[in-house]
Amino acid sequence: MEEDKKLKKKKITIIFSILFMVIILLGSTYAFFTYSKSVSAFTLTSNRIKAEFVEGTNSINITNAYPISDEFALANLDKLSYLDFTVSSEISNEDQAVTYEIYLTEDTNNTLDSNYIKVYLTDDSNNRITYPAIYNSLDYTSYPSDATTGKLIYKGNNPGTKSKNFRLYAWIDKDYEQNSISQVFKFNINIYAYNDTLLDTSGANEPELLDNMIPVYYEATSDTEGVWRIADSNNKNKNYQWHDYTNFMWANAVTVKESGTKTRSEYLSSAPGTEVKMEDITTMWVWIPRYKYTIWSGSNGTSEEQLINVEFEEGTNRTGTVTCVDNILTSDTSSSSETCTDTTNGSIVNGTSTYTHPAFTFGDTELTGFWYAKFEMSTDQDSTCVTSQSTTNCNITGQNIYIKPDQISLRYQTVSTEFLNIRNMELFNNVHGFTQDTNATTSSSQTGEIINDTNDYDIHMQKNMEWGAVTYLAYSEYGKYGNSLYTGTYKRVYKNNWYLSANSVYTYKTGYSGYSYNASSSTSNTVLYNDLTDLGSGKGYKGAGASTTGTIYGIYDMNGGAYDTTMGNMVNSSGNFDSSNAGFSTSLLEKYYDRYSYNSNSNSSQDSVLRSKLGDAIKEMTKGFTGSTGSWEGSYRYLPYSSLSWFGRGGYSGFSADFGLSGSSSGSGGASTGISSRPVLVCSRDTLQ
Repeated sequence: MEEDKKLKKKKITIIFSILFMVIILLGSTYAFFTYSKSVSAFTLTSNRIKAEFVEGTNSINITNAYPISDEFALANLDKLSYLDFTVSSEISNEDQAVTYEIYLTEDTNNTLDSNYIKVYLTDDSNNRITYPAIYNSLDYTSYPSDATTGKLIYKGNNPGTKSKNFRLYAWIDKDYEQNSISQVFKFNINIYAYNDTLLDTSGANEPELLDNMIPVYYEATSDTEGVWRIADSNNKNKNYQWHDYTNFMWANAVTVKESGTKTRSEYLSSAPGTEVKMEDITTMWVWIPRYKYTIWSGSNGTSEEQLINVEFEEGTNRTGTVTCVDNILTSDTSSSSETCTDTTNGSIVNGTSTYTHPAFTFGDTELTGFWYAKFEMSTDQDSTCVTSQSTTNCNITGQNIYIKPDQISLRYQTVSTEFLNIRNMELFNNVHGFTQDTNATTSSSQTGEIINDTNDYDIHMQKNMEWGAVTYLAYSEYGKYGNSLYTGTYKRVYKNNWYLSANSVYTYKTGYSGYSYNASSSTSNTVLYNDLTDLGSGKGYKGAGASTTGTIYGIYDMNGGAYDTTMGNMVNSSGNFDSSNAGFSTSLLEKYYDRYSYNSNSNSSQDSVLRSKLGDAIKEMTKGFTGSTGSWEGSYRYLPYSSLSWFGRGGYSGFSADFGLSGSSSGSGGASTGISSRPVLVCSRDTLQ
């Protein structure tokens, strides 16, 4: 391999050493931390925070080093030197926190260019905290004395009593061209800590914004009207607060037109509090942070509606005790699609075993969270697909995808057309400002691959597991089911019941609420998403009750509207990807869909239902195996079978008996008047695998 070839070249000497730490706490009520120049193990403490270096691993000392790739380094961490240290806090007030920055400063006598030094931060089990980064590309610290020299590698919050273990690696980047001169690079690790007040104490991972995304909050001007404004992306200013998952304020973000009432660049440079006009918005997103949940019905049994225990995970740590792998079967009576084990308890123990939700793994990449479309997708409202709805006018690629309220949803498309139109949101010169290399000519393929893809994000059609992850969060203490404004069956997400049938054309609109979970279809007894009229008697908000939080900050159209097709596919009797009538001419990359075992029996039978998976909001949300209405909310609960190989979720507004987040249906993947979908956006500073 390339690394082996480089070993034969003349080696250089490089030393990474811990020379000193400086920790400063702002505020007159607390003293400076102690200061040490010792290179042996030591502890720095105050009555607020403690930093500890571990004996024996208190320095990184690399000699005779040679350039290596990130891939090689990550595959051989056991052979690299590292530094272990812990930052902990002891604070009685959970609303207070110590914010700290771990930053690096160069030795002034270095002879090796910092553009060739890679640094990588993990926890003490080598779970990634930051991605490998060039030293010189890191942002600067906010510590005034080092604001032009200190390179920030991590910024964190320690609320209450909490400890976090770190491990720092460093290596020479593969692009370094060696010469005959011996060179040295030294840097110092510093920790800068200061008092802070947390506006979100949930522990949820901070949202990852792309450079065209704008964080927003909602300002109500009346019970039925209001505006979206730019939020503080650091979530520090209460006046422009962005998120607080504990109080049902999930993080929202938008993209805007290139040119509207303001240009995109003007919006991106505007101050917090600036109004973002709805007419300028092209997409609206909601952040779903990484979490694990406690399994309550993992033994192929039934369960009643209940609050789901969810715990947010930090970074990309995988702390659940359960691991599942696909076990795809092909018999007519297959009754499983995966094999799950519990590394701590041996087998799954309901109420004890925990599972890092599988939606937070995308291919081989672990995610800190993902962005989920706030509404079902729509397209240009003056297009023939909207003004003259039909398969002929709609089942075409090249349509712009929008995510907005009060729009006629995009339907009459096969699954392959939906999939490609959503993937095309990434293509160069898209209307949303998602970036690609300006010199690249991009195109999409039916496998899901984008040719000449140069970005570090992925926009794809929602998968069945991603629907499940949102549903579980909606049923947790952070979602509508945990919102005390609602009681009884009013805790269920209200149905979007907007539905119009005229001249054999059926029309659905995004972002409406019939203010009950099983509302009958209507164009009059329905209100928009931002109707904050309090109905009282445990019924909560008239319009926002249709969101996953029961507030305006949740996700809509998950109950009612059109059916939401998800990328969940039952294999055929040979075990292969089954397009059925979806229009795919080839198999998809597996990261773009969830696979389920084949079954030819009635799709509401027990063995058929048992093919569902942990986390998909079917397997654990089944209250009965008799009949077809076995979901938690009492709605339809079908799985794909025979030639109907695709999942539909959430019911639709044209039929009052079809509703609920845990509801599911099966379909052939063909174009239909009542089927839509929505995009999901995942971000990564690493290459998505």
